Amino acid sequence: MKSLLIVLLIALQATVSAAEGDPIAIRMWEDKTVSIETHSGLNLGVLPSSSSTSDRVPAHRVDQSVHAMNDFDHVLFREVNQSDPVFRERKEDEAVAQNSIIVRSEHPSDTKLARGMRIEVDGVSIVVALDLGKQSKSLDWQVEPADVFVVPELTSDGSPTLSNPVIISYFEALKPRQLVVSSKIQKQDMDLFSTTTGIMGKSIEVEHNTFAVSMAGIRNEDSPRLMTLGDSPKKLSDELERLFKAMELSNLKSQRVFEKLSAKQLNFKPANGTHTPRWNSEHMMGRQLLFFSQIYHAVDPTIPVMNLNPKQMPRDYAAAHPDWDGKEEARQMQRVSDFTRRYAYLLEGIELNKRAPGSGWTLAALLRQMDRHYGDHTANTVKKFELPGWPSE
Repeated sequence: MKSLLIVLLIALQATVSAAEGDPIAIRMWEDKTVSIETHSGLNLGVLPSSSSTSDRVPAHRVDQSVHAMNDFDHVLFREVNQSDPVFRERKEDEAVAQNSIIVRSEHPSDTKLARGMRIEVDGVSIVVALDLGKQSKSLDWQVEPADVFVVPELTSDGSPTLSNPVIISYFEALKPRQLVVSSKIQKQDMDLFSTTTGIMGKSIEVEHNTFAVSMAGIRNEDSPRLMTLGDSPKKLSDELERLFKAMELSNLKSQRVFEKLSAKQLNFKPANGTHTPRWNSEHMMGRQLLFFSQIYHAVDPTIPVMNLNPKQMPRDYAAAHPDWDGKEEARQMQRVSDFTRRYAYLLEGIELNKRAPGSGWTLAALLRQMDRHYGDHTANTVKKFELPGWPSE
């Protein structure tokens, strides 16, 4: 039992380090931007048309935005203990570290003008269609297959987007398992595309703008699935929104305490046998991640259950990331908060005071409990500052 707890605790330290199998959010926005949001906290914005916005900057927050350009091959990543992500050209044959996003442009074999942006992250390949230009005939695509093909609204004059021969030839070359399109694309345009390509997979229409994808979920698709997305986040009920904001505020208050601590202070082992501050932080995040992922998984199996929540710290506990400073630990807390909010659309139709799917909690009780949980464990951490041996820095 002790060894099992040690394994779970070590795994907990990496709960928000994205890996193959962790969920990725694909989102569409009113300005036609497509954002790719990872579990590790990276947020990439793809502007499909140079005229989508006057200054080519998405209207919502992203770490990095990209648009059509020639021979584009970059990597987006964030170093441990660094607040800002790095976006640079990828070196030839470079082995890209976990938690990174590879971004590269694609173009037909007979032109250098980019028509697509390929994003590779956490074991999933996503291709976003870019501005079609004036092409009106099928093009020769020499590209690798993709898991997901995203087609936002590419024109503003109502002309066909999805049934454009360029898109059709691109789709046939990519052979994607999932096709994600903007709900603003006209129905007759979608119908013509379906007839031309023979795509017969199940179709799902949602009003909100977020879609979860993961390596495990995508590889289980036996035929292409069509997902139609809106361009606005799901609006929660007033009471659910109030409870969410209270939990998020408690999480944020905890961040403000932990971000001031050094790695040495986080690893402080009190002589009275209580937990290290780092364990308190990981335990708070672990509970939130576990309980909400259980519910989300029950509604959408694409999102895995992240069962990394040990109840007690063994005496021989060893932190998996003892070099993380307080600011990095706080960033991990925020990523858990972002994860919970990002997929909150899956809570639609679940009554607040009835047991949620896959959970022993009601939504109301869970949200209130997490609100208290952050407060209690943060208060326990603050008490350690007065204990004998507390590091000064």
